Amino acid sequence: MQKPKKQRPKAPPAPKSLHRPEYAAVLKVLLELREEADLLQSELGKKLGRSQSYVSMAERGAIRLDALQLRDWCAACGTTLAAFVETLEGKWSQGKRR
Repeated sequence: MQKPKKQRPKAPPAPKSLHRPEYAAVLKVLLELREEADLLQSELGKKLGRSQSYVSMAERGAIRLDALQLRDWCAACGTTLAAFVETLEGKWSQGKRR
């Protein structure tokens, strides 16, 4: 005879990253990078081999960028992925202090 399995309480699902407050900082930094590089969305799109609408959708969070796309974005704006992450960490830690 088999023992009945114990019922374990289900943990609540983790919020999707799109809905976390930290994601707003990601979008803000993407926009700031482009603006600090003095690039229009169309100019950044050309540098990336993409359209202006791709840049707009990324900045609004309508599409998500993977690590390689982020690195390309940073390079096109004259910075590094490491600098992008450092900026994000700074914004995230500021948000925790509030």
